[in-house]
Amino acid sequence: MKTTRKPTSLDYAILGLVHQKPQSGYGIRKAFDTTALGNYSSSPGVIYPALTRLQELGLVVNATIKETKKNKFHCTKEGESILKAWLLKPIEIKDIAKSLNDLLLRFAFMENLLNRKLQLEFLSSFKDVLKKYIKSLKEYHKSEYNTMPLNARLAFEHGIDSYTTTLKWCIKTISNLKEREK
Repeated sequence: MKTTRKPTSLDYAILGLVHQKPQSGYGIRKAFDTTALGNYSSSPGVIYPALTRLQELGLVVNATIKETKKNKFHCTKEGESILKAWLLKPIEIKDIAKSLNDLLLRFAFMENLLNRKLQLEFLSSFKDVLKKYIKSLKEYHKSEYNTMPLNARLAFEHGIDSYTTTLKWCIKTISNLKEREK
């Protein structure tokens, strides 16, 4: 029975993991516990309801692997299609400001689903939107410099520096991927 609920960021993270390779619920929890996916909870009270939701949406199935006789979650064709659409979603400034980790998660799952050209288009868009956002932050910083409390200004500058570091990563990653094409 499919529902009309849309997948959450957690759902996409799980979907990306099981698309890479079939996983047990425990394996998924372990991946969340031992990697950067730790931004999400690895609690069974979070992971298993998300797996149920993904099954209800028809995006994953829990099937027995013949060789091991263990149940593992697999991505369905519909799940792959939804994941691919998420990966290809245009990047907006609000994504940079509010969901930077989701953008990096999207990039992490692209390798097996999108060709290099689409990966580079994603990174190029990421770079361009980051540049616009950093410019707006710097303009705000300049206009409010004298009225901002010192600690607030220093924290704001940390944010600008962090986004600038992400921009440098984007540029370096684009170059790295282009080098691998040669």
